[in-house]
Amino acid sequence: MTFEIEPAGAMTKLTVVHDGFERDSTMRDMIQHGWPALLSSLKTLLETGKPLPGPDHQSS
Repeated sequence: MTFEIEPAGAMTKLTVVHDGFERDSTMRDMIQHGWPALLSSLKTLLETGKPLPGPDHQSS
């Protein structure tokens, strides 16, 4: 797994590269669908100080 962080004007661009999986791998499929939600929550956490609510988070 590789994280690439680079400036993008007034913002920061994060690229996540997760490789080494067989094309039809169950693990690849699970990770592929999990990353968007995780990264969206990370973005919200960095912007607001609170993660997105989800099944693993309790509302405060």
